[in-house]
Amino acid sequence: MQNIWDRAVEAAKPTISRVSESGKQLVNRISQKGTPLEQQFIRGKKDQFDGGKYSVNNYMYPSDLMSDDNRYGGHYVIFYINIATDSKLAKSLTEQDFVADFPARDRGDLIAQKFTGGATGSLVGANATLNTIAGAAGGGLLSGNIGGAAKGAAIANISTVGLMAAATMAPDAVRSQKRLKTAIAMHVPNQLQIRYGVTYSEEDTAGLAMAQAGVGEIMKALDKDKKADVTGVGQAIIANLALSKGPNAGANSAALGLAANPKKEQVFKGVDFRTFSFDYQFYPRNSDESNNVLRIIQEFKYHMHPEFKDTNNFIYIYPSEFDIFYYTGGSENLNLHRHTSCVLTEMSVNYTPNGNFTTFPDGMPTQINITLQFRELALLTKDKIKDGL
Repeated sequence: MQNIWDRAVEAAKPTISRVSESGKQLVNRISQKGTPLEQQFIRGKKDQFDGGKYSVNNYMYPSDLMSDDNRYGGHYVIFYINIATDSKLAKSLTEQDFVADFPARDRGDLIAQKFTGGATGSLVGANATLNTIAGAAGGGLLSGNIGGAAKGAAIANISTVGLMAAATMAPDAVRSQKRLKTAIAMHVPNQLQIRYGVTYSEEDTAGLAMAQAGVGEIMKALDKDKKADVTGVGQAIIANLALSKGPNAGANSAALGLAANPKKEQVFKGVDFRTFSFDYQFYPRNSDESNNVLRIIQEFKYHMHPEFKDTNNFIYIYPSEFDIFYYTGGSENLNLHRHTSCVLTEMSVNYTPNGNFTTFPDGMPTQINITLQFRELALLTKDKIKDGL
């Protein structure tokens, strides 16, 4: 088998030779466990409007949210906006429009790898390796068909060529972003909740139990253990198979009044991405507040959507991401959960929440309700829960 593998690699050498050392490093980094220390966010900081770092004058509701009289209890939520570095908006702005030192975030394990050492070349190299191996296996490597393996590797690497083309269109392989100085500040919604979820599934373990029981009894018999019951265990195993997988298994089970025990167990499958929603009711009290409401709605609509990379309209640039923080009295509220970076997946705007359409003289609706549905980008672990998520 080793000789077969060597011959397949020899046939695929033109592709493998293009794999850079940085590509190997990427494969190694993807296989590493844990979250880099740079992903850990220090909680409890003062809000980041100090010193004029962010601008919220035109993106705040209510307009007196941060008034000195503390009329809203000093509670508010801030939506920071991170845009793709190669977006048209980023290219149209100057460095004065961005925050240079925004804190590290949780964006998912793959993005957390940072792909250091060659970025896009590293990503292409890793894919070339994986495509070659997968194509060779699918083409007949394991069955000894060397010609088919080489052909399969060549066909599989067509996808690598496509990835190389895509890589030339991206600035890097880490989805680099810039944070806007424009942030949205609003009161904490009346309904604030978060759902945690993990996934389990039922799995039949009867097959493993049968093998274990059968081997155990055979070993007892070989050791001349008088308690060995190879016949009895074998009979039970055969009966289980007949009543669960044999012809007319269901009918036979009903007739005999006996059923096969599938020996089900709950198997852990993974962690759910957290989703949550915010409901807001806007009642603008004057023209300035009306304009703020329209700006806020426009910002959320704009940043939840992608844009085309170029005029060919074949490739999208990812939508913006949001970092959401809760503040009380000018500092992050440590009594509430924090969020990983989020994407806005759904937004509803209701101009007639009371069942009829009423406006001010200029046509501005007297009330607008919105619902924002977010999804977090990183999966939770005990370490992240301990860190306040």
